[in-house]
Amino acid sequence: MLGSDITYFVAAATAGSLGRAAEQLGMTQPALTKAIQRLEARLGVGLFHRTPRGLDLTDAGQSFLRRCQTASGLMDDAVQEARDIGGGHAGLLRLGMSPASAHFTLNALFPRLRQERPAAVLQLHTAFGDALLDALLRRELHLAVCPLPAELPPEVEGEPLYDDTFSVVCHESHPLAEHTGQLELADLMQYEFAASGKHEFARQMIERALAGADLPLPRVVVEANTLEALVHIVACGGGRLLTVLPRSALPPSAIPAKLVWRPLTLPGAQRRIGFLRPRHTPSPMAQRATELLREAASHHR
Repeated sequence: MLGSDITYFVAAATAGSLGRAAEQLGMTQPALTKAIQRLEARLGVGLFHRTPRGLDLTDAGQSFLRRCQTASGLMDDAVQEARDIGGGHAGLLRLGMSPASAHFTLNALFPRLRQERPAAVLQLHTAFGDALLDALLRRELHLAVCPLPAELPPEVEGEPLYDDTFSVVCHESHPLAEHTGQLELADLMQYEFAASGKHEFARQMIERALAGADLPLPRVVVEANTLEALVHIVACGGGRLLTVLPRSALPPSAIPAKLVWRPLTLPGAQRRIGFLRPRHTPSPMAQRATELLREAASHHR
């Protein structure tokens, strides 16, 4: 019974409402309530705060949810590994990519990985680096390609693939569009920015470079969680906004014609793209993916 009750708990925690969770599970709300109460009695702690808005996890509930999600990921891995060892060689790869590394990653893995493992299941997720690292820690991903953070938790290992440089991106009518040569950080400070979230690795790196140069933080007036959104915002911003992006973040076909890219000197900020993975023996699919990534990186440098 505990196994089913955990499934019900995860559904309720994810849905944030007993009513929505019960509907998703195809059961009545009273039955789901009893299952949650039964699990809380077994654990000896409360897992939820009941509020007018729905359910909020307690501290114990948040910790228990993380453990349940990790255990679920490990069970999926165990099932797939057993199938591989048994001769099916189907394979499962849950792969994360940051927006800036997606173009490189997809070119590195496709179509070769599909040709070599036609029965494999590939689950692709795109998010900024901080979200990918969290997903790795929850065992929701086998592998992630993204900017490598300065420090990694002990459960995760990383390997660099290539270095990327930053450029200022602005509309052709922006004052900086007429600038020739290398831009300096001080050249940007009078303008407003569109940027990724403040916890994203690249933005943190830029802000560290500004701090090192005794410059103020940029005036970020728009935040977006995809590179495509940032590019669109700058392209449609009437020439008022600029953003700072890795030069290889987008293929040329995805860059609007009215945008210009200007090289930027970013002292003390080195952007290194690499892969992250949990610190344990990788699955055959994850191992093959890392081999293909290394091979692609050797030609990318």
